[in-house]
Amino acid sequence: MWRRYVIFGLLVLASFFCTEAIAGSRSHHQAQAVLDTDGNQLQVEREYYIVSAIRGGGGGGVTIGKRESSSSRTPTVRQHSYDMNLGSPVTFTPASNSAEEMLIWEEFDGVQYLKEMSSEENRIEEQVDLNIGFSGLKRVWQVEEANSETSSASSSQTTRYVTLKGQPGHPGSSTVRNWFKIERISRSNPEYRITYCPSVCESCHVECGNVGITEENRKRWLSVSQLREFPFVFVRARHSKDQ
Repeated sequence: MWRRYVIFGLLVLASFFCTEAIAGSRSHHQAQAVLDTDGNQLQVEREYYIVSAIRGGGGGGVTIGKRESSSSRTPTVRQHSYDMNLGSPVTFTPASNSAEEMLIWEEFDGVQYLKEMSSEENRIEEQVDLNIGFSGLKRVWQVEEANSETSSASSSQTTRYVTLKGQPGHPGSSTVRNWFKIERISRSNPEYRITYCPSVCESCHVECGNVGITEENRKRWLSVSQLREFPFVFVRARHSKDQ
């Protein structure tokens, strides 16, 4: 009799683990990769241009500038007004891939080798917390505090600009303003919105919003708002070594 109970228990456990594995596989399969304008998946640490998806008058790519009206003189992310200017290349790093985790070492016969990540592990997916940084710079995008310059103004009246002041990695309460997500807005074309609604800190109060464009002194600055968004596409940066 006891053997029947043992066998039954083993069958239940096997069924449970099989169900969990299938559910996990489905969840991973359903995660959608972000695509560039060539239809290829965005890859971690590879360089791309973030460019307006609006043709003719929508502006070009993003780069770095300094707002004349800002007392802090903090470098701020802006968009070129000229459509053909692709701006400066950026890289994307998911919260799950900190600088330390990106370097995976394996040991063989006493010698350490850097393990190459598979394309599946290395891809950028929708709805995932990301650091966005300009290639070659140590700082990443950060949402400016709503009352950083005009403490008397309410958060709804104060523009929250996207600055270049964030410390990369270390997801949590101290870096909550440094994390963005990418969401697709067109299934027929690889057009996306960039959102600010981080999941790296469950206890943090965050005023979510979409990354849009604010015009100031004839220049176009990236800002976060609950009311508007801006459609972007991602263009793979082509270098001589990539040709």
